[in-house]
Amino acid sequence: MDEIAILIPAYNEEQTIESIVDRCSRYTSHVIVVDDGSTDNTLLQLKNSRANVLLSPENSGKGAALFKGFQLAIDKNYRGVITIDADGQHNPDDLPQFFAIIEKNPEKFIIGARRAQTQCAPKLRLFANKVADFFISCAARKRLCDTQSGYRYYPISFLKYVMNNSLVPNRFAFEAEILVTAIRLGLSVDYVNIHSCYPLDARASHYHPSKDTWRITKVVVKLIFTRSAAFNHDSI
Repeated sequence: MDEIAILIPAYNEEQTIESIVDRCSRYTSHVIVVDDGSTDNTLLQLKNSRANVLLSPENSGKGAALFKGFQLAIDKNYRGVITIDADGQHNPDDLPQFFAIIEKNPEKFIIGARRAQTQCAPKLRLFANKVADFFISCAARKRLCDTQSGYRYYPISFLKYVMNNSLVPNRFAFEAEILVTAIRLGLSVDYVNIHSCYPLDARASHYHPSKDTWRITKVVVKLIFTRSAAFNHDSI
């Protein structure tokens, strides 16, 4: 779908970024990579790619990288954005499932949910995800699944609201806050069952289960006590 952009935030992903970009490019000509201050050969791997590459001079975190990519998608007037991680945990061949839902309802918020093969996930990471699911569901007043998945679809109308209201792009907690905001604005949520890969030779995850889950929890607890009236669907 040429009206949909694929956004890939990347930080030190020299092992996987070229393959991820090439595979995403099979489904759309609009691939955006935001290099978040990589210190390895990530940029070298992107030298001959067809992606639109944005550079950050230093590592500012995933939230800031997403923020920058969202702004470019708005400027280019795309219909929406699918975010996918650069580390190989998400399979680009799951993209057609997203496109099928978008074609029917482009204003839905879609989460690529790892609801199968959870036994393959690192135990500490799985526990941290369940903790995050609980608190984010409380904040959203809606039971949600796999709230930590970075494989998502965002309608462009919603992203314009996010950018105009200056949500703080604070690393991994930004994705939690943006999800709660979407629910409170009245966006319907759909799910795509995705395959999640945990290759043995993969680099260490940038997500630290204890530290980052605590950061997310602090942000979400504040949201739990935020009045729903602060969010107005007519603002989109």
